[in-house]
Amino acid sequence: MSIMTNDLAIESAAALGPPAQRGKWREAIARRQLIAFFVLAFVFSWYPWIIAIWRGRTSGPNPLGPLIAALIVTGLVEGRAGLRTLLGRMVRARIGVRWYAIVFLLPVALCAIAMAIMAAFGTGAVLPTAVAWRELPDRFVFVFLFIGLGEEPGWRGFALPRLQQKHTPLFASLILAPIWALWHLPLLGNEFPLPVIPAFLISLLGGTLIQTWLFNRTKGSVFAQMLFHATVNTVGAGLIFPLFKGSTFVVFWYVYAALWMIAGAFTVFLSGEAEVRSPSR
Repeated sequence: MSIMTNDLAIESAAALGPPAQRGKWREAIARRQLIAFFVLAFVFSWYPWIIAIWRGRTSGPNPLGPLIAALIVTGLVEGRAGLRTLLGRMVRARIGVRWYAIVFLLPVALCAIAMAIMAAFGTGAVLPTAVAWRELPDRFVFVFLFIGLGEEPGWRGFALPRLQQKHTPLFASLILAPIWALWHLPLLGNEFPLPVIPAFLISLLGGTLIQTWLFNRTKGSVFAQMLFHATVNTVGAGLIFPLFKGSTFVVFWYVYAALWMIAGAFTVFLSGEAEVRSPSR
């Protein structure tokens, strides 16, 4: 993995031209690391969607875009040392049993509470099918390797630590959340029907607050973020969302989003405004 990322950094540097010119490019990117990352993340992620629109088709974003952007900008600005730091966060698995419990059980609990609320108001749904349960492990692995690995090294591994160098965790989250939401634009109206888009955006804000708190409490473990993201998507899209149809699906989404926002606000309360700096490397 390190050889591959080093080659990527070398090739990216070579594409910038002679050494003097590369030095100017590096200085410019170093001064605007976050802007460079966000631009590249959108370019690498949205190109399938843009091509599909041009051809009159539909497509989602490339989930590996944020990862590619993070590797390129880190390699250009910080070289091998920066890449080692990023990759170290991606494999930082020693976070403690308590945090693994939160990573896996919090998304399940929020879905379960949302379903209980729906049932209490007489709009409950049938339980997931045996087929859905059997497919769950394969779905989790797929989501972890493509969506968790593709997104989290960028959003949480690269962007969040740099945002927290200047801002509190809360303000860093408020900056990152709308950018992350905009990145999902190709999915809006397709995977997320128009009536549930506001709820989806609310859930993203709550999720961002939770993931910032989780990132800081696990000493910057991107591995934990990847697992959390995979659990959220697997339990939601794989098990729960298909149980609701029509207007009931819309109502469920707003209940679900409200719970994410409440949980996110609770993590802000737990963190406090004194927590400013990003975790140590």
